[in-house]
Amino acid sequence: MLLASSLIAKADGIEVKSAELAVVDEALVLKANLEIGLSPALEDALNKGVPLNFIAEFELKKPRWYWLDEVMVTAQQHIRLSYHALTRQFQLTNNAKYQNFSSLNEALSELGRLQEWRVAEKTLVAERPLVTSKPLAVDKALVDGKPLAEGKTPLPDKSPLLKKRDGYLAGLRMKLDLTQLPKPLQVNALTSKDWNLDSEWHRWNVNP
Repeated sequence: MLLASSLIAKADGIEVKSAELAVVDEALVLKANLEIGLSPALEDALNKGVPLNFIAEFELKKPRWYWLDEVMVTAQQHIRLSYHALTRQFQLTNNAKYQNFSSLNEALSELGRLQEWRVAEKTLVAERPLVTSKPLAVDKALVDGKPLAEGKTPLPDKSPLLKKRDGYLAGLRMKLDLTQLPKPLQVNALTSKDWNLDSEWHRWNVNP
């Protein structure tokens, strides 16, 4: 069975275009596509030999109206993007696996393809989830227990998102790990938006 999210999430440099979960061999497997672009400052640093380390984060929560949401699953991937002047190739490193690319665009395209990511065993989730997908503005309002923003049209009463909150909330995020930069660059990175590469959380509801 497939769990699909809506096409949302927009941030400086990284945008989540799509994300979905599938139950494969008794495991929850994530498949996502992100669009990634580097600022001139980041591209210049990369070309000068500074590796860029990215963190992809996934989480699955059980919303609770009476308390904080229960975190069911968390998972991370650490991916390094580097440039080797000798071979004039860009390299992606993920869990000791290497991929080489002749252009930055090819490397960024592959960096944004999170395929067959086994995020959890299905037994960690009490029930097999089914498809549901709604705009983030509606999902977030319901999860936070806040009214919809002015001008937003509420969903009809029969919408599954307005029934009892017995589903799950999935989230995906990718960001540049500033702590892995050389110390002299970390100061500039913390004070300049050119170095702030973060998709922020892309969330979607998953109902059993």
